[in-house]
Amino acid sequence: MNLEHLFWDYQIPEVEIEELLQQNDLSNNLTVSLYNRILSSYRWYDILKLLTPAQLENALSERVINTIFSKHLRERYSYAARKMLKR
Repeated sequence: MNLEHLFWDYQIPEVEIEELLQQNDLSNNLTVSLYNRILSSYRWYDILKLLTPAQLENALSERVINTIFSKHLRERYSYAARKMLKR
């Protein structure tokens, strides 16, 4: 799946975006931003296809969820995190 369009406001090559996903490092602000943009832009079932279980766990972390602008989306993903990750 092409993720380059998620960073329309930056010039980040697709290869670098894929590396961020593989590193799965939440101490990297760009990774947090990537997960934010994925959660804010894709439908739930597409996200499940796109991310590995470890990536999904990080994407549903409080650190990422708290960066989402939409209160409705924050609540939806917080609920999903509680159900899936048993928090």
